[in-house]
Amino acid sequence: MTGARIQHGETGHHDYERQELHRVLEPVARENLELVQERMAESDVDALIVNRSDNLRYLTGYGPYDSFSLSAEHGVVVTRMGDPTIVVAPRLAADLDDRHWLADVVPFSTTKGEAAETFATVLEERDVADGVVALDPHMEYRFARKLEVSLPGCRLRDAGDLLFEARAVKTDAEIALIDEGLSIAELAIEAGIEAVEVGVRECEVSGTIMDAMISAGAAGAYALPAIVSSGVRWSRCQEYPSRKRIRRGEFVQLDEGPMWKGYYSELARMAFPGTPSDKQRSMYQATFAAHEAAIDAIEPGATGREVYDAARDVFVEFGYEEWLTNGDIGHGIGVVAHEPPYVGPTADVTLEENMIVMIEPGLFRRDVAGVRFEDMVLVTDRGREVLSRTPHPDHEKFV
Repeated sequence: MTGARIQHGETGHHDYERQELHRVLEPVARENLELVQERMAESDVDALIVNRSDNLRYLTGYGPYDSFSLSAEHGVVVTRMGDPTIVVAPRLAADLDDRHWLADVVPFSTTKGEAAETFATVLEERDVADGVVALDPHMEYRFARKLEVSLPGCRLRDAGDLLFEARAVKTDAEIALIDEGLSIAELAIEAGIEAVEVGVRECEVSGTIMDAMISAGAAGAYALPAIVSSGVRWSRCQEYPSRKRIRRGEFVQLDEGPMWKGYYSELARMAFPGTPSDKQRSMYQATFAAHEAAIDAIEPGATGREVYDAARDVFVEFGYEEWLTNGDIGHGIGVVAHEPPYVGPTADVTLEENMIVMIEPGLFRRDVAGVRFEDMVLVTDRGREVLSRTPHPDHEKFV
């Protein structure tokens, strides 16, 4: 697909924006719902209860921002057929009645603590209270126990594999939303790159990135504030910005990811004010070559471990095996910023067409420097397509 940039203008009335968001997300959520219901039938799961905001967004388009996640007792009941039922507190039920595409919204009493009993009633009404019920893998233990007591006839199961296997392969509509959000990430990272100067504080650059991101229409970001880390701070992978002033002759990491219409994107670049030393130039070249090798290894049928090995082999060739990233060097992205598939030394997942992988191998020499880039890569039927379009600043200084 091609990366079409979007236009960002003045915002309209708040209620109109919310209704418009749900209009956009309804067909996306319906397609996701159909895929999950197919997997439920294949896995002999009769009902699914989800309550974390990312899973709610994925299946219903509801739950706009992770920092304001719904409480443990709110959620959605999904069965193999038909639309889901939303179970929420009365104040949210009234709001959803006015603006959400799902018609079945059931309130519970927040003062009497009847949420678990309400979920049980919904399952009974849908004739699945004695079946196999899969629970959100992030559900709080205390609430899961309440459900267990309220559903003595059912068999509870973890829904993690079912949900994440579905979420890992993106629909065309999801890819389009993520790519639209990437245009905001690129506006923001370019503003941050321009703000990097000797003497400027990391937090000031981060503020510039956040301002550009929110002004362009993002609902928020996965990292608050945006990651800006320079010099030896980044050598320890201390990501969040400080009041440290950027110095000449040190690497500056910029990493951010906005939420756009319920989906995340992400991008990271290295800036470098000044002239690099031979050691810095070598670190940059090794990391960039490993980054490119990992991207080149992405294709349908490749495993996450094979992509990792492609990057690792480059670091070994450069003599940097001791300092390379030991864990994952890549991850999926969607309704959260980090989700399957993962790329790492133990990642045996097989890549499939329409998976999106964030590639970010890094090299960190403690108390010396750190180097890491990040790009969004779509797995295609032909191999891969790098969706990120922002050039690497100061690249000519190193190659």
